[in-house]
Amino acid sequence: MTHSQTVASTRARQAGAFIHVLLLAATTTLLLTVGVRAIGAHVSLNVTSSLPRGLYWLSPSRPPARGAVVAFLPPASVRELVATRHYLPPSVHLLKRVVALAGDVVCLDQRGYSVNGAIIDVVAGVDLSGRPLPPPYRFCGLVPPGEAFVAGHGPSSLDSRYFGPVPLRTLTVAVPLWTYS
Repeated sequence: MTHSQTVASTRARQAGAFIHVLLLAATTTLLLTVGVRAIGAHVSLNVTSSLPRGLYWLSPSRPPARGAVVAFLPPASVRELVATRHYLPPSVHLLKRVVALAGDVVCLDQRGYSVNGAIIDVVAGVDLSGRPLPPPYRFCGLVPPGEAFVAGHGPSSLDSRYFGPVPLRTLTVAVPLWTYS
């Protein structure tokens, strides 16, 4: 083999190795991107004080039950308030606990939030920064089928006390992965 043939052969092997490395890098990048997106679609971050802060795993196949933590987009009636006051980044879900389902008796007024006669919490007139909150959602009766009332911790938690019941179909069960107070 001549020197020029050896050089050409070496360059061909190097080019083949380079193409192999490029293909491997592209495949790895694609798999990581798909994997991160798949995981990202099932993880929610809670940054508010209405539940323990941290990461929650979204389980869309589990039906919401009383006591379950659920994730959902802010209802239309409070979406602008959430955005203008920067309670949450855009498109981030609220995380709340289901406190009442169809057949439960919920009463909401200026004085408080109760389920089946037990007080859940009072209803605050202002948020933690002293800004006025919407008036409480006035309701006293049975929770309609297909709906749920949700609540967070604290009298100013932006939950059903301000926006009323939420459709069950909009709720995704959220299981704590890693939380802190």
